[in-house]
Amino acid sequence: MSREAPGRYESSTSGSLPPFPAEAMPKGASGGEGSMSGGGLEREESYRAVDNRSESALKKSTLGDKPKQDEAPAKRMVHYDGWVRVRVTDPRKTLDAAAQLAIAAGGYVERQDNTMVMLRVPVAKVRDAFTELQKLGDVLSRSLTAQDVTDSFTAAELRLKTLRASRDRLIALLATVKDENERLQILSEIRRLTETIDSLDLQMRTLASLAAYSRLTLETVPREQRGTSRSDALAAFQWMDALSPFSRSVAANEKKLKLETPKEFVLLSDVDRWIAESADGAAIWTHERKNAPVGSSDFWASALAGRLGNDFSEVKREQVGDYAFVTFIDGGDTHYRYRVGVKADGKTLDVIEIYYPTPDHEARYGTSVNAAINGGAS
Repeated sequence: MSREAPGRYESSTSGSLPPFPAEAMPKGASGGEGSMSGGGLEREESYRAVDNRSESALKKSTLGDKPKQDEAPAKRMVHYDGWVRVRVTDPRKTLDAAAQLAIAAGGYVERQDNTMVMLRVPVAKVRDAFTELQKLGDVLSRSLTAQDVTDSFTAAELRLKTLRASRDRLIALLATVKDENERLQILSEIRRLTETIDSLDLQMRTLASLAAYSRLTLETVPREQRGTSRSDALAAFQWMDALSPFSRSVAANEKKLKLETPKEFVLLSDVDRWIAESADGAAIWTHERKNAPVGSSDFWASALAGRLGNDFSEVKREQVGDYAFVTFIDGGDTHYRYRVGVKADGKTLDVIEIYYPTPDHEARYGTSVNAAINGGAS
């Protein structure tokens, strides 16, 4: 079973972020997240609806003023991330149909390769598009997660306003100061504030883009490739079969494992799960599960390499801090990297998943991601 990456097409909008949509700039409020996942013929599903807080809850928000009686509650900013794996006769024809589906919905193709396409569709159309993708073949597995990013956006917006006001005051002060040393100190602080402002502005644009355009990934499996039967595998190891760089369903059903957010990444969720993503599609997500059967970090890394390695062109092992990492390198056009790190600690097993769409993404973010991992988890 192949896990090819999207790469044949690069949308004209890929790598850039659209302007803030009006609905992506709410007054402050708080919310939750939802998850739906499934696998195999059973299609086991669970779904927690996105927490649309009541007006009374909104009134208690510390970030916004008390709404007027005739004022509607602020609209939530929710990023949906869906993944569907289907068995089909003609993968290329199926992928083209999926691309047309996204375009017809007002979206675009983010990346595409010979067995997979990654789509961005307007959030209002995501559920319909997710349903239509499942009609393109025999569904093998699927997942749909919803992350409410309203709090993250509002907090960044509030901090951005404060920092801009501070910078404006320093710029005004600079015009009145004559002492050269004082001027240099003020200029240094202005530069520092500007760097932070630019970083926050990028975070807001990333969150606004994710909320405006949901991501749906379709992975095709040629009908003649039935794959190796694993029905006789130990149940304790079967969770590995559901791991994918394009699905977070495994982590969604386990305990949260928190890391420091890497530089240039935006924290999407820190409630039931921990997920961070960059503006151009690199992502890191984590979970904690039972260490059963009890094994060392190297034991689990070897098991991962053995169970997933055949789906990739190259497999590498390395140690990052306390984590034993396995890097799976795709053989398609994009040569994406899927990294899975494990750390056994008594009765628990910490798991970190990282997706780099291209080698350039790994070169850009690898150092900051490893620094976050070395910083420890909680």
